[in-house]
Amino acid sequence: MVDIPEGYGPDDELDPEAADPLYLQLAAVLISRIEGGTYPLGRAVPGVDRLMQEFGIARGTARKTLVLLAELRYVRTVVGKGSFVIEREPGDQPATHTPEKDQPDD
Repeated sequence: MVDIPEGYGPDDELDPEAADPLYLQLAAVLISRIEGGTYPLGRAVPGVDRLMQEFGIARGTARKTLVLLAELRYVRTVVGKGSFVIEREPGDQPATHTPEKDQPDD
């Protein structure tokens, strides 16, 4: 599973010189917006063209981000209509990776 970087808010800009790939930075920003209610349940998130314009990214980066959000079950993509926020199931894994704490030896 892909680790979504932490620390990105809904209004953050992407940093092409950061260690995290742009598509993961964008995914973190969009997830923050979804979880914060900017994109409510059942409503569309911005499409590829709008993401390209807003963030100054390549078409492939925008597409890869939307595919990732669908794989993580944040959105459902409807061909010809867009990607829509869906309700996450209780069993869905969190998008961010949390390292396991070291267990002391008994």
